[in-house]
Amino acid sequence: MLIPSFMLFLFMYLISFLFVMSNDDWFLVWLGLEINMLSFIIMIYKRYDMLVMESCMKYFFIQSMGSAVLMGCFFLDLEMFSEILILMLSYKIGAGPFFMWFPSVCGGLSWFSCFVLMTFQKLIPLMLMGMFVSWIIWWMVMMSLVFGACGSFNQKDIKRLLAYSSIHHLGWMMLCILLNDGFWLIYLFLYSIILLNIVYLFKEYEVIDLIVINKWKGKWWFVMGMLSMAGMPPLLGFFLKWMAFVYILNMNFICILFLILMSVVMFYIYIRVMYDILMDTAGGLSWSNYVIYKNYIDKMDYFSVFGLLLGVMVGVMLVF
Repeated sequence: MLIPSFMLFLFMYLISFLFVMSNDDWFLVWLGLEINMLSFIIMIYKRYDMLVMESCMKYFFIQSMGSAVLMGCFFLDLEMFSEILILMLSYKIGAGPFFMWFPSVCGGLSWFSCFVLMTFQKLIPLMLMGMFVSWIIWWMVMMSLVFGACGSFNQKDIKRLLAYSSIHHLGWMMLCILLNDGFWLIYLFLYSIILLNIVYLFKEYEVIDLIVINKWKGKWWFVMGMLSMAGMPPLLGFFLKWMAFVYILNMNFICILFLILMSVVMFYIYIRVMYDILMDTAGGLSWSNYVIYKNYIDKMDYFSVFGLLLGVMVGVMLVF
């Protein structure tokens, strides 16, 4: 009965997307969100896996709180309806500053469930956000970029690392909603392709942390995936960032500088992870260990990042 049950809830999960997209009534939209949530939880639930059960309970609790507030917004005549709606949708997908639950939930799920949570589960909330262009989205964008980058430091667990990376990319998707009505969907699609390749490798070889990758013969495939995620040309991730930067050229100078700096920080994080893997030093990925045992390496890293950021700032100032 396991396979028929899974197929039934998979069908309900897919139907929930069409149900939300084809309705203008907010109650039916809320109902579609609830069907989507419950179907997803039932599909990823494993009875005898305590980590999965804990993650499912966390996800259900978080989503239920967001849904309760959304229900109140739909039935109350509030002056700041759009702002509250955007906040709750950001809360449901783990955008900044409501990101704390997202890495924790991802850490206990299977690779397939993590992939769905990082991609398809963002589709409906982002689509609903696209209906309301509000100043508050800018704050969500900035906090998602900052918290996604900061949280990626000191991560040995690959699922948590990819979760923080997903938060960072979510900031770019929300920015695309403001800049171009449909480009966020292209961004999400291309990001899903890149993430799928990485997740498939980890699932196939049962890799769970960065220390294991040192002994893994296929670590070069992981490096290629991380290079693509970082936006290294001529990989797919480069075209993703390139198209996004095309749309931000007409923005305020300070905003452009901030976005470039956040991209450089994430690029450094990806390069740092790949360097430690290729040099067989993943056991020392924790920055606290470097502070205790290798202070001089940390100082060189800080100066390198500072020089890189300074070079980017000077280049942008010369262009403008």
